[in-house]
Amino acid sequence: MQHLRSLANRECPGDDERQDLTGLASVSIDDAGAIEVDDALALEPRDTGVWRLWIHVADPTALLSLANPLTLEACRRGCSTYLSHGATPMFPESLALGVFSLQPGQRCRALSFRVDVDDAGHVLAEGWTPSWVRLSTAVTYNDVDDLLSMAPPEEDNLLELHRITRQLNQERCATGALCLEQPEARFRPVAGGGIALDVLEPTPARRMVAECMVLAGQIAGRYGQRHGLPLPYRGQVASNVPSSQELAALSPGAVRNGALKACLQRSSTGTRPQRHFALGAAVYVQVTSPIRRFTDFLAHLQLRAHRRQESVLTEPDLQHWLDQALAGAQEAGQRARQDRIYRLHSWLQQERGPWTGCFVRWLRESEGLGLAWCEDMALELACNCPPRSRPDDPLVISLLEVNPERGLLRLKAQAA
Repeated sequence: MQHLRSLANRECPGDDERQDLTGLASVSIDDAGAIEVDDALALEPRDTGVWRLWIHVADPTALLSLANPLTLEACRRGCSTYLSHGATPMFPESLALGVFSLQPGQRCRALSFRVDVDDAGHVLAEGWTPSWVRLSTAVTYNDVDDLLSMAPPEEDNLLELHRITRQLNQERCATGALCLEQPEARFRPVAGGGIALDVLEPTPARRMVAECMVLAGQIAGRYGQRHGLPLPYRGQVASNVPSSQELAALSPGAVRNGALKACLQRSSTGTRPQRHFALGAAVYVQVTSPIRRFTDFLAHLQLRAHRRQESVLTEPDLQHWLDQALAGAQEAGQRARQDRIYRLHSWLQQERGPWTGCFVRWLRESEGLGLAWCEDMALELACNCPPRSRPDDPLVISLLEVNPERGLLRLKAQAA
């Protein structure tokens, strides 16, 4: 690891081909306390009425080959795991937080995805390049939301970036993308052994960054599709969703989302291009978290090898690596779900209720088991619900029994 850390300021294969983008005002936007910095954004004025949006992504593949023991261990883990008491990075923490991350003020290796758009939000050109970047600053989502609300003149680029990403999102939604935004509950331990609940709202800053991440994935996917390049393509088959009239009758947010989610198929990852229904994307590859997701790391390896006209993984070889990485990610996801369930049960035990909410949908109507949404807490709870409950019906939810250690929870909902 000491050798890898020393490579930050030494020449690596392919470094001479990197485009120097250190002169751009690039900024990373993340949650407070984020440990790995995978991505950053920059906006560059081009011709009159034309902007170039850059999405910089950290490039750990410049320092690691598939044969490296650290790579093999990262593949086994599949992804970084985030639990309420802390995180387990996919790569060793000293590297994930150090030479692999985009660190403010330092020249860092990246893959930079770009798109040229006009003032109307129409995409004129796109592409990607290995690059050198230097972050001007690292800010939180809250910082950006404050700036967007105040709209100071010195933040023209940020305001323009917000406008452009809104237009890109509108175009994506026009092609069938689903908007499934809703507040999210996060639990954290507090002094004395208690559990605190924080509600994470889908703010303008989060929407802006999320749209950029999807855009980078589309650029990578279209590149792979054009060149017949095996990549970890992420897809989701089309579903029959409720009509626009049926959805309009439901309250926006969790209830409307519940009707859509009940129809959706699971997403999947394969070596050939496939459409992603919910994203409204003809092709899509996750590429923006190579320090946190091994599938993204594999995508970077393939893209860089193809650009340098080196041997790339064949479909069978790529599938072999994907199978291992996805198995590790599934195991990590299960640990994260179990941790969240334990924290949820502990919080419910601590608070005791009752709580107000509304009916979302039936899970098993024959058993009286339905899903309720508690807006103030941003929680979806499986409850015993009144017969003939319908979406948006107001409910009062009572705690009957809970045991975090045994994973036992019984809730009963009554009409409000």
